[in-house]
Amino acid sequence: MRCLIGVLILVCAWGLAQPRAWVAAPTPALEGLLGQLEPVGLVGELRWETLEELERLELLGIQTQMFSPLRTARALALLAVALNDALYLAQKPGVEANVLAAYAAQEVMLYLHPTFPNLKDAVRQTAQAIFREAQARGWPEPNLRLSQSLGRQVGLQVVAWGRRDGAARQVIPTYPAPAPGVWVLPLGRPAVEPGWGGVAPIGVAAEALARAVPPPAWDSPEFAQERALFWAEQAKLDEYGRQIADKWAGDPGTVTPAGLWQEAALEVLRPRVDAARAVAILAVLNIAMHNANIACWRDKFSYYVARPEQWVRGFDRRWQPYLRTPKHPSYPSGHSAISGAAAVVLGHFFPQERQTWEGMAQEASYSRVVAGIHWFTDGTAGLDQGRRVAQQVLKALGNP
Repeated sequence: MRCLIGVLILVCAWGLAQPRAWVAAPTPALEGLLGQLEPVGLVGELRWETLEELERLELLGIQTQMFSPLRTARALALLAVALNDALYLAQKPGVEANVLAAYAAQEVMLYLHPTFPNLKDAVRQTAQAIFREAQARGWPEPNLRLSQSLGRQVGLQVVAWGRRDGAARQVIPTYPAPAPGVWVLPLGRPAVEPGWGGVAPIGVAAEALARAVPPPAWDSPEFAQERALFWAEQAKLDEYGRQIADKWAGDPGTVTPAGLWQEAALEVLRPRVDAARAVAILAVLNIAMHNANIACWRDKFSYYVARPEQWVRGFDRRWQPYLRTPKHPSYPSGHSAISGAAAVVLGHFFPQERQTWEGMAQEASYSRVVAGIHWFTDGTAGLDQGRRVAQQVLKALGNP
């Protein structure tokens, strides 16, 4: 009953499955295509099988091509936005939503994986199979061709936006002078995406994106306590702690933390909402995680807080963190930022399970401390920043 009430609240709150478009916009080309549609006596609603296959293909590309957590969150956001915006902009009788979605997704995935021919072939074949399946259900060829063209037009708009968002820009930062508590880049190894803080967020102005609270000073009593807490946590590291660290590690070659959150969301969404509403929720979720990464990286390369390993090596050169220390500053925690954002979004749509989402976010944050690569304050600040970024995205739902 509680789950049913949650779904009814969601349905009543959204008269339309897609409450807004995030990137794409009406154009004369789109309007011209919509004007050619003829109503048909067939139902062309988006099917869960279509949505899950498109998401599966993108996660396959992400894992095979070893996308970083940052680029994974961006890829999932662009795909979700393309699906959402296509469904929003092509709300007219006669549109076959599965064909529409398949060809919007095709354009985005071909853009995201230009050097992965096997995936590109699979994406094209999937879109063609969805087209043929609609034909077999009796959809007129003109409507299917128009649905295909509408999807491609929206997908190309999202691709054009992605080409301008700054993710391809190479940035060589100017690092601060070495000092106690200041992060130092290991010799011979480039920093991870030092310019990611300059990538354009979706739905929120870059200058408005929530900032992390400043960290305590390295020589303050507050950070002295942080160091003591961290070292005490390492002293009691056990198999349970290692399992948590492994669960949330999310290194390249996996679906990364953003993919873990999306998989958890899909598990809850499928039995409760139709596929079109699921797309809208996934768009909000992935936009919030992507934006949280941008905000987090902007602040990492502003505060330049040292990693725990850098401090421990000053008195114990034999110690090794359980997981390899990432090549970017410590504060705030990226895992925590996207997890805080994800928990707020999912808690908004499924308030009856808000504590579950928050517990997952707390565990993801803690996993980086037991792994030996973050201070507790990194996680606290990241969770807080991610929550505020998510609130900004949720607010933007009503401000297209």
